[in-house]
Amino acid sequence: MKPRPSLAFTLFTLLAVSAQAGAAPADWMPRTADGVQLWWVEGAPKVFNSSLRPKSETLGFQFGSEKLLFDTQHVRPLTGGWDCALVSAGRRYTCTGHAVPKDEFFQPVRFVECGRFFQRVVIEDLKFADAEGREWGGHARLEITTWPDRLAFRLECDGSETLELRHGDKTITGTKSVLLEAVSAASTAVVESELPVEFDAALGCHRLALPEQPWSNASRTYYPEEHLNRVDRHRVTLRNDADTPTVARLMFTQQKHLTITGFQPMLCDPDGTPTGLAVQLSKNWHQRPEKGVLQHEGPWFHGFAYVRVPPKSKRDLVFQMVHARYGGVCAASHAQLSLIGWGHNQFWDQAAVGSFGESICFEPGRVQRRCFITDVRPLMTLPHEPAAKPWGWAENCGGGDFLMWMDAEGRYQPMKATRTNYHSHGPCLTNVSYSEETSGGEIGAQMDVSVPAANDHLRTFIHLRYEVRQPVKWKRLAFFQLGADFYNTVPARRVAIGDVTGLREEWEPRRAKDEYDRTALPLTGAGAWISVHGVERTLLTKGHAAASRGLILRSWRAVLGGKPATPHLSSFCTEWGKGNHHNSLELAPPPELDALQPGDFVEADLELVVFPADAAAYYGPDAALREMLSHDADTWKPVQREAAGNALKPEVKHGTLVNPYPLVIAVDDAQRAQVSITGGIGHIPVTFSGLTQPRGQRLLVNGKAIEHWQTDWDTATQRWQITCNVEASPNGRIEIEFEPLK
Repeated sequence: MKPRPSLAFTLFTLLAVSAQAGAAPADWMPRTADGVQLWWVEGAPKVFNSSLRPKSETLGFQFGSEKLLFDTQHVRPLTGGWDCALVSAGRRYTCTGHAVPKDEFFQPVRFVECGRFFQRVVIEDLKFADAEGREWGGHARLEITTWPDRLAFRLECDGSETLELRHGDKTITGTKSVLLEAVSAASTAVVESELPVEFDAALGCHRLALPEQPWSNASRTYYPEEHLNRVDRHRVTLRNDADTPTVARLMFTQQKHLTITGFQPMLCDPDGTPTGLAVQLSKNWHQRPEKGVLQHEGPWFHGFAYVRVPPKSKRDLVFQMVHARYGGVCAASHAQLSLIGWGHNQFWDQAAVGSFGESICFEPGRVQRRCFITDVRPLMTLPHEPAAKPWGWAENCGGGDFLMWMDAEGRYQPMKATRTNYHSHGPCLTNVSYSEETSGGEIGAQMDVSVPAANDHLRTFIHLRYEVRQPVKWKRLAFFQLGADFYNTVPARRVAIGDVTGLREEWEPRRAKDEYDRTALPLTGAGAWISVHGVERTLLTKGHAAASRGLILRSWRAVLGGKPATPHLSSFCTEWGKGNHHNSLELAPPPELDALQPGDFVEADLELVVFPADAAAYYGPDAALREMLSHDADTWKPVQREAAGNALKPEVKHGTLVNPYPLVIAVDDAQRAQVSITGGIGHIPVTFSGLTQPRGQRLLVNGKAIEHWQTDWDTATQRWQITCNVEASPNGRIEIEFEPLK
């Protein structure tokens, strides 16, 4: 959880605790409505290889308990008074929409930041026309921003025209840039820090600039090896001198000298104890110099916090930045990654283990390759290139999807209303939920993804819940795809299935185009798994990883066609260009089923795993993984090892078992938990939920205190939870105790 504090930090802590003793810890935490969301109401305007288009290009903004529906094509809200205009050379021009670029790189609707506290969307290249239809020839943009208690519009123009903006009964005029705060709660929070602090009126928050100082890098690696355990800390004080509560809106910023592919911001108490006050993680590293310089292109980090500040109170905090490792384990992070400077400019999430490039990425909306799971990379694996060095980007073995439905006529059915809820950004275990529904509302879907810290290989935990609301027929239906139709980067030629006891069947799928190789194979046994391996090395192209992948079914519960249903596997063949064959492995309906009916559902816990297919390429510290790869790399055995090794059967002595792996224990009425684990592989994520206080406990593993953990606040239950990573003991027993300090 925290390092040993210095004497100065200890004195600072004592002063801080005495200064803020009047307010309870929960008084500082967000309420249920203290969040924001952003989504395409009818789905993304354009999805790769899909002929269907949404009825409208409307964005939904949820901020606190209020909602705004905004038509991005016509650049206006769907309801309420609105005027967006400018006056040039004595003529008044009204906004009629936005230009349609010939190059998709310049898509006009651009997502800058998206997250749990702050959203910013910019609509570029606005079109204006006067009453006679004559168009204005300049360049202007509209920016929409939301906090839980604030909605603002900013109209900007490159020229000297007079700008007019109206929403409801509020109006603003001016030149160059005008800001209209349509909804805004006043804040009396005072923000002080050793960091430079300034109030940004346009964004409605205090900006705190992190130091822009270069790092040493003796080995000239992508991530500097001598800084693997680096953690930066900066003091921040929040104060409210008023007699009424207020909120502090904070924005931490950095542009240079940042290990941008993986890091985790945290708000801690002065002694380093995590508070559970979340920091939204938004970033961008994209630039395309050949396309010119775009506003909001990378590199930058923007971290947003929304903190309730009780009346007559003061709180001293530490903004803590965890970089590659946390407590000696490669830290997990899940961030919103802006694509401005890359192209498409839509939603994108990037998760990392360590700070060595992307580990797994998600594209809500499936815009670029018609799949939700995109780039995936093996952990701590050297690329196959001359003079490759450790601590850099591994090559890509990506592609996958959640629900994929083609109707009875074979038409791909896009999803709509895809929303993202960030519950935890890391550094021990991330937790992000995606919810969406099919275009006609036939199926509702929720997908929860979590990436744990690790020193061996990449794991991603996925919880699926699909609910059928209307009758559904199909030509193709997949509840999950390992390897998507248009994104499946590694030419792996072998497929195997089995369970915790071992192999059931292995085969080489046919090389064909747009047809099934195998259909509806039953996946039986505890911990049923799928392995994709046997990489054809001669067909690997630059940037594509020699990696094997697997999918483990940790749990499955389904009713399909009105009857309980077990999981099945189908293998679909694709060909992208002559001879470029791949296979998508799909969790499929049972063979006798031809329709779903209202009330049907699928609920499953999956574990997606990735391994280097070349033993010599792994440079991580896990000796057991290295030894296993020396004889079993690029076979089905790594997947079976993970399926069996982490099929945990915890023995709970205090508290309540919520989930066996990743392990979740709800504390008892005395705020205690005690659990024993036998075996395991790697570092096991362990979460204690239902805490009434964020500090004042101790966590022991075999009698030794754990000093690094993350704390998260659950707005629904108004409780905290603490998560740590416990190193497994494959041949021994682990005793974990969690209890309040005496």
